Amino acid sequence: MTTHTPATGDEENTTPVSSGTQGAPVAEGSSPPDTGGASPDAPAEQPGADRPTAAEPTAPGRGNRLDRIDELRAPGAKPDPGDSGGKDKSWRHADDPPRGAAGPDPAFANVGQTVYGDHAVLVNIQLPDGRHVTILRSQRTKAELLELEHTWVAVDGFGDALELLRDKRVVVLRGRVGTGRRTTAELMLRHVVGLDRVVGIEDPEVTLTQLAGQEGLLLSEHGTVLELPASEAVTSGTLRAFALLARTASAYVVILDGHGDTTDPTLAQHTVDHTSPPSENVLRRHLGHLLLRQRGCADNCAECIGDCWKEFVDRCLAHDGIAAELAAHPRPRQIVELAQALAGWSGADEELGVALGGLRRRRRDVVARLLKQDSAEKTTEDPQAAPRRQAFQIAYAALHSLPLADVFDASELLLGILQAVETGTDRLPRVVFDGGVDQMLHSWGGESPLAAAETGEQPRRARITDPRLLFDVLDVVWHDFDGVRLPLLVWLEELVFTRRDEVRRRAAQITGWLATYDFDEVCNGMLRQWAADERGTGRQAAAWALDIAAHDDRLVARIQGRVLGWVRSANPMLHDTAARVYSTRIGRLAPADTLRELRTLASRDDLNGSASVARALMDLYPVAPEETWRALVDWNGADLHRLRVHAARGMTLLGRLAGRAPHEGWPLLLTAVEGFTPEPTELAGLWRGALGDPTTASRAWKLLHAWLLLGDEDPVLADRLADLFSAVFVGRLVGRSRFYLRDWSRQSATARRLLTPPGIAAGGTTDPAPPTLGGNP
Repeated sequence: MTTHTPATGDEENTTPVSSGTQGAPVAEGSSPPDTGGASPDAPAEQPGADRPTAAEPTAPGRGNRLDRIDELRAPGAKPDPGDSGGKDKSWRHADDPPRGAAGPDPAFANVGQTVYGDHAVLVNIQLPDGRHVTILRSQRTKAELLELEHTWVAVDGFGDALELLRDKRVVVLRGRVGTGRRTTAELMLRHVVGLDRVVGIEDPEVTLTQLAGQEGLLLSEHGTVLELPASEAVTSGTLRAFALLARTASAYVVILDGHGDTTDPTLAQHTVDHTSPPSENVLRRHLGHLLLRQRGCADNCAECIGDCWKEFVDRCLAHDGIAAELAAHPRPRQIVELAQALAGWSGADEELGVALGGLRRRRRDVVARLLKQDSAEKTTEDPQAAPRRQAFQIAYAALHSLPLADVFDASELLLGILQAVETGTDRLPRVVFDGGVDQMLHSWGGESPLAAAETGEQPRRARITDPRLLFDVLDVVWHDFDGVRLPLLVWLEELVFTRRDEVRRRAAQITGWLATYDFDEVCNGMLRQWAADERGTGRQAAAWALDIAAHDDRLVARIQGRVLGWVRSANPMLHDTAARVYSTRIGRLAPADTLRELRTLASRDDLNGSASVARALMDLYPVAPEETWRALVDWNGADLHRLRVHAARGMTLLGRLAGRAPHEGWPLLLTAVEGFTPEPTELAGLWRGALGDPTTASRAWKLLHAWLLLGDEDPVLADRLADLFSAVFVGRLVGRSRFYLRDWSRQSATARRLLTPPGIAAGGTTDPAPPTLGGNP
């Protein structure tokens, strides 16, 4: 048995019908307008009902993107201060100056050094082209290095790296930013030159090649840590130049490099790969040190000797929520922040969210800096390089876990929409070769806060380090870049209506999350039109979106009122969408109210050809089995044929679901759910209705065959099925059942059992009379 997946909006007969003829399609544009009033057989309009607009808007996902943006902007739109005449400039921030635009500050006209603080010096350098640049050379204090030794966790190969540094004087430490490589480099130098002789130079505006030619750069008898810019790799020529400088000054150098393996044998002799230590060990070391410094007691000990803190650390490492945080952010730099947050935690589970709240704010700051950094990096050589990265970063986070092919497609679509808003045209020059995924996700220092480690899976998929970063990306884009709101909504709408199922669903869910930021803007501008769309794709997307929005408790009542208005409206498309919404979390929140409104929808003639009501019943049954079953039985006995059809559909969909332990191989309807098991006589009545109605007969007979095959694997289940279907096959179903059972009896013992009278099975006559399977012929 397999669990049936929710409708995607494109299954058979998902378009509601507006006539009384069962299964008749609706001609395009023939649906009655949503007047907000009640239909003849429905109660009066309730609060929350949608009222008509003066003119029908452009169909979602169709037409010109700029027209769609103008349409979304029109209702209640207000001009923003400093309007740029339609051009979106919100991605360029005045607070972030363009990099490399005006050259170095002219105040540094002379080469030399300037003291900067107690332990740092500004070194002014004149480059061969005449430019003057300034770098910061800072020195680690003894206290800082001793503190590092208390919290540092040893990495593999540290001893070999020390020997290589003593021998070669210059070592390239290869590893990603945030893996603890700088701390390892500083402690390597501390063991070679001493506690008070470790300095660091870091400036992404100056290349390593330019630094290699500067005499006096390295301090005599000191060790220097050099961090490369993200775009630069060490060459053998640069390495030889630094080796010469180091020998001349009797100095030592560790160069931090974030690039991949090298094939140059000269570089390989100087290179050490740096890997992060186990994340649990890093958290234990840092958290234990922080707690020791607090010199308090974690458990009101009579005479505290620190054991309570060790127990607290063990409890933190065993906590599921902290383990998830640690797994999502395993780099040492991130673990240090986690340890700092946990050092202030009381230990109560209900207060853990507050303790970790600062980490969420820091994650958002990382995302904001990543996106805003690109706002200041447009260059004349490729003015679309920064917008292209921004579009890719948004698409990468939005389509987490989906194939990279979808990410590239979605990012190109978003870039075209943003370009259309800014310039009035979405015709962009295509870039055949770009910087690759790593370059598109880059941030300062080459670190990417979005991409997780490559796993080698095929097809390659977008993997962000922490799925919660998606919400941070949406938060930053929605609230920090006001001019991107409408283009973002249009982008999501195009993904919903023009891409494959997984992408459509994700786009709808993201739209629902954006509704938690501004419900009126998103629901009135997007979801209301999706709900009334003639395509099942749009109606299902509206249901998915509202399902996500309903996770915000503040919006539940508003959503329920909106859906109730759709039930009471005269628009068959809204009726279908309301049924789909009741199939989600919204319907499960109030089962009694949901069943009442589903009956109203099932009583109408415009959902005769739709399975949306039946799917809602199927999804509601595991939560409220007895109430749902009572509704099915009641509908099956109703005088109104439409209700009986919806009951039969609901039974056949429920019949596909597998039972729960210890009856995983049984149909769900034969097992207990929440302590409730359907009565056999009522189940037989629903089976008779499904098998006998032309609308559902074909699917019902196929489902019956699947049940019989399950009975072949379990004698106890076979007995139950024999009793059940003996009561089902009565009247006009007797002859029809003989036809199917004869065909199935070749492979199914349970089918043969139903076909053969009990006397023959026990060894009676060999020429039996035609069997009577129950009831009156």
